[in-house]
Amino acid sequence: LRDTINSTQYTPLTRARLFGWLVSTLGETSVYTSFFEKRSIYTDPYFLPLSYTYGRYIDDAYTIATDIESAQKLFSSIAAQDSDGRLAWELDFPNDDSNFIPFLGTEIRVTDGEVSHKFFRKPQKKNIILHYKSHHPLDTKVAVVEKFYRTAELSSSSPSLKEESFEIVDKLLRCNGYTNPCVFKDKKFSKGKKRNKDKDLVHLKLPYLTEKVSYQIKVFIKRRNLPIRVIFTVGKKLRDIFCSSRP
Repeated sequence: LRDTINSTQYTPLTRARLFGWLVSTLGETSVYTSFFEKRSIYTDPYFLPLSYTYGRYIDDAYTIATDIESAQKLFSSIAAQDSDGRLAWELDFPNDDSNFIPFLGTEIRVTDGEVSHKFFRKPQKKNIILHYKSHHPLDTKVAVVEKFYRTAELSSSSPSLKEESFEIVDKLLRCNGYTNPCVFKDKKFSKGKKRNKDKDLVHLKLPYLTEKVSYQIKVFIKRRNLPIRVIFTVGKKLRDIFCSSRP
């Protein structure tokens, strides 16, 4: 994409179109930023050493610099390419080697060339996930809890940082009615995708009523060795019924 827009005939448009598709606001910003990067840090000899460690994911960028002034100059050079002055960066730089800085869903620290990282949730995020008392199958709630712990484990670079990551997940789960989330901590989570052992089974969708009814259905299928995998769906909620636009 960078090579595509890095052309002398490229003209910034009010509404960017690439390959015939209308780009969203976030995507348009990413395209413009990529164009500004090509005209600044990748062509200026002063910033070439820093550009080797520079990277960006949509609107989050990073680089390795010896001091905050060098990092600020690099990002300011990119923002200076915007003639409208709308591009601005919020710079997070550690005060010392013991401080972590956030990047995407992790916090990262570099000490003597060693990279440490742990799980991170932005303070702006509300502590709202699938509540324990919600009308959903128990398997769905278990999958939600396991996913958070799996993400926290894979985001941590050491056992001590993993415990800190788990504490963040514990607090999040307790805010949503999971009184004993620690029972999932001792599980061994796989980094790879699980093999689909149910590919030869017939999928049967049924409405979820209660956990007791779901259990009886599963036991019935298992005892008779039927090639069926039951998927319990929640069905319509009250807001779907009362807020429907159709009579």
